[in-house]
This record gives sequence, C-alpha cells and structure tokens, in this order.
Amino acid sequence: MPKAVNFLLFTFVFSWRFVIAQSPQKIEFNKEYKNITLGKSSVQVYSLPLAKEGIYQFSILQQGIAVYYSLTTFDNKKLYESNYPDDFVGYEKFEYIPANSGNYLLTIKRFDDPENPDSGQITLLVKSLTKSEIAVRMQIKKELEPENAKNVTTIDIDHFWNAFDNLKNCRTFSDSVHSFQELYLDKATNGLLDFIQVRDFTAEKFVAAVSKNSAFYKSVRKNTYEAKKAGPVIEEVFTRFKELYADFKPFKVCFAIGIKNTGGTVSNQFVLIGTEITTSTRSMDSVNSNEIIEKLKGIVAHECVHTQQKPYADSNALKCPLLYHSIKEGSCDFIAELITGRSRSSEFGEQNENKLWTQFKNELCNQNIGNWLYNGSSVKDKPADLGYFVGYSIVKEYYRNASNKQQAIIDIIGMADPIQLLLASRYDQKMKK
Repeated sequence: MPKAVNFLLFTFVFSWRFVIAQSPQKIEFNKEYKNITLGKSSVQVYSLPLAKEGIYQFSILQQGIAVYYSLTTFDNKKLYESNYPDDFVGYEKFEYIPANSGNYLLTIKRFDDPENPDSGQITLLVKSLTKSEIAVRMQIKKELEPENAKNVTTIDIDHFWNAFDNLKNCRTFSDSVHSFQELYLDKATNGLLDFIQVRDFTAEKFVAAVSKNSAFYKSVRKNTYEAKKAGPVIEEVFTRFKELYADFKPFKVCFAIGIKNTGGTVSNQFVLIGTEITTSTRSMDSVNSNEIIEKLKGIVAHECVHTQQKPYADSNALKCPLLYHSIKEGSCDFIAELITGRSRSSEFGEQNENKLWTQFKNELCNQNIGNWLYNGSSVKDKPADLGYFVGYSIVKEYYRNASNKQQAIIDIIGMADPIQLLLASRYDQKMKK
C-alpha cells in the first residue's frame, strides 16, 4: 500500500477512535451545563461518582437535535438507555438509584436518524437528591406499599388530579412543572414508574399537554374515577384467559393518567393504561359506568395478550414488518374478543374487507407501517389503524379453520413467522372466492 494512503488511513482511524473513545469529562452534581454542542459524529461522555442507594435525576434538554443516551458502568455494563426520542426539542429525563457505589459513565450522542438534524445543542443537569429529599421519597415508598401490593393500582389517578387542581396556585411555568413533579410523578406507583420510562413522561410534558387540552382533561375527569371499579372485571379477564391459554401468566395492571398519547401499552411487568384516553366517551355529559367498565375490560384483555406474545419474529422467517405487527395487534383483538365475548371487529373493515386486503397485500412486507398502524394523528377519510382489522381477520380465519382450538390459541400467541401463519389461515384464498 502506498505510504500516502497508509498515512491517510492511519489518520482517519486515529481521528475516529479519538472521537468515539474520548476521555470522560467530570461534571458536578446540581449544576446546569448549558448549550453543549453535539454534532453528527461527536460523543459526549461524562464520569459520575454515584453513591449506593443515592437518587440521581438526569435531565437533558434537546435544543434542535434528538439524542441517544445511556448510563453504564466503567466496564461497559449497560444500566439504562433511552428509547426512540419524541422530538428534537424538549426534555429527556430519567432517574437512577445505584445498587453499588462507584464511577459510572453517561454517554450522549446524536440519535441516528435521517430526519434528525446533523448538529444542535443540549443542556445537561444531573441532580443528586439530598438526604432529606431521599427520606421523603422513602416515606412515600412506604406509604405506597399497600397500593403496590395490589394486582390493579389506581391511586395514580388521584395523584394526577391533585397536581391538576394545584395548578390554580401556580404563577409560572416552573411552578406548574413543580406541581406535576412533586404531587404526581414523585408519588408514582411501581406501575407509573414503568409508564414514565416506557413513554418518557416528564413534568414539562404534562404541563404542555394540560395547557393544550385543558377542556378535554376537565371533561374526562369524572370518567377516570370509574377505573377504580375495574378490579373485578380484570380478575375475570385473568380467569378467562387462563381457561383459553394454560400458560397465561398475569401481569399487574396500572391505571394512570398520561399526556393524551397512549391508551394502553405494556412493560416487563405491567399492563399500563392511559385512563384519560380509555375512559373518554362520545358524550361526556352522561357517564355510563357499565359502558366504561366494559371498554376497560376489552382494552386490558388486548394488552394482556401483548404480555404473552414473543417479543421478536423468528430470525429465520421472511422479514415482513407490516404483516408481522398487524397480526400481533389483530391477535390481541381476536383473543380479547374470546375473553370478553364482545366483538373487536371494525364495521368499516367488514364493509370494505376485499378492497382493504387488496391494498394491504401490495404493502405486505413494507418496513413503513404508517399507512395501516399507529396512525391516529395522521389518517384522513377513513378509520385509523386498519392493520388491526386485517390482522384480526387473518387470525380469526386461522382459528376458524383449526381443528384443535386450544392449539390454535397457542399458535396465535406464539406467532413468530407471519407469512407461515397467513398461509396456514387460508385467508387469501377466502378473499379470492
């Protein structure tokens, strides 16, 4: 190899390693580091001496760039990492309680996405709670022990409305943030703590959501309290699920209030319900308690199916993201229907089934699933999330054709190859008749 090329290659490798493996910077707790520039290839690494059972709150303000961040030990054991960022402006926050004292590494870099700007700035604050603040936390934790011991928790609903009511005493944005932080998020049950991580909830986001949707929150308030009556029907869901699927392992269920962006989701140990979404009804003037409870029963049943599904498709299966995710969601709707006895189908879907299937087949293995799933904020002139209906219809046909219904439930929940299940369902042949 020519010497000039050798030199250039050495320079490139050395520069790349210098950027990636730069020495960790030391920062002080409770001090705000403003306007840190973050570029496409730059990585900020910070060394933090964390004490055992201390409580540390990390706050990263994104100023024109979305970030990925992680907390690791010095030997690179990952302790926490960020999810997909909501935007490239706004706060990313998390809290960590070390099991051992030692030096830890906080790494922050640009989130790798074509739509993310190449450069921007961040502001970083790592707060170390004082002994008195930790004592308050421990007292709250003790007070929450009876609630956290329940299979269904609802006390977060009360805490949200306490924070909401306290806004009348707030004079500034900072006061409002403090209200939601202290009266709601700091009093989170174990379920809400998971919800905070899964959906990146922050006090700032709650202030923004309530400010933008004040009338909605006020209108749904009475409905949200109906969730406190849902315990018995959730136990019915667990019992019926066990009858259908012997390996069913129930998760706990947490009813909390979010920022109007999540009806239901799951963590590793909880079914998480956004009560402001799931208890909303077409007419807020007259609350039909039974209607709300039955709605919650169906939503919890749907999310319970998610807790039993395999997290990933078979690595040997043909990659078919749209079909895979549609069948997963459709499976949840179909099994929820078997559990509750109430149809989870779509009237629009049934009236347009052949047309929808023809359109869906043309996108069957698309990586982009936005035309069919999770598109409530963007779809026009038709119902959102019609991929649920397509997946439901495939699964329903698979179940109908199965001679062993119990084994069919096992196959549906354990689906790891969407093409294989589609072929076995004979749904396409049904549509051609």
